[in-house]
Amino acid sequence: MIFLVYPLVLLSSIAVITLGVIGLLIHRNPIRMLLSLEVSFNGVLLLLLYSGWVVGKPVFSSSLALFAIAISSSELALMVSIIMALFREGYMKTLDQNELEVEEEK
Repeated sequence: MIFLVYPLVLLSSIAVITLGVIGLLIHRNPIRMLLSLEVSFNGVLLLLLYSGWVVGKPVFSSSLALFAIAISSSELALMVSIIMALFREGYMKTLDQNELEVEEEK
């Protein structure tokens, strides 16, 4: 019965990674792009935990997942602070192509 769960976890992690990458490619808003990156990162974390579960070393995969969470949270805090500074100073207003074309026509 437990062997039926393994493919479902693998397929779920691949689906979450795919949704995150598609969201990253579709959106031009920096906040939405960051959210898409976080969704795909959660899929990678699920894949890390799944690999440790299948191989039989859950402590190793859990420690890798915790290390990846620490790296991701510090990276996300740095990216958000840089983006907020760019918005505040007026260097970046939007990355949406349609809005940029409308502003160029004015």
